[in-house]
Amino acid sequence: MKYRFIDEIVSLDTRDPASISVRKTFAPGDDALSGPLGPDRVPNSLLLELLAMTGGHLLFSRLDRQRLPLLVKVHECRFEGTARAGVALEARASLDGVGTASSAGTLAETSGEVLADGVRVAAARLLFLCVSVPALPAALLGERA
Repeated sequence: MKYRFIDEIVSLDTRDPASISVRKTFAPGDDALSGPLGPDRVPNSLLLELLAMTGGHLLFSRLDRQRLPLLVKVHECRFEGTARAGVALEARASLDGVGTASSAGTLAETSGEVLADGVRVAAARLLFLCVSVPALPAALLGERA
């Protein structure tokens, strides 16, 4: 099974200030929701993963799909509410800064938030190392083979 953390890209702007907005709905009964909080609550770990995927997608697009973003640090993360299964979540991310770390890659920082019914349930600042990859497979680029 191929698990997707982004159902739909609502908006994407790679110009300054770069930003992205996506939607994700975790289906009721999904195996990922079978933890101790019950089958109707989205775990905080999945909200953080949604923030990382959203920021990573922004960076991948901003860097002309030539560098793969790898999450290296969560600077800060706050969980401010509860996300429920079946509710469309909106995740937003903006690019805070980009700099060259070394010949190994580029460091980039994003800020993001997840909203459920317009109310913020999570927010984070994330640091990524964006590394060059000689030839990315079409599937990774979102293209069909």
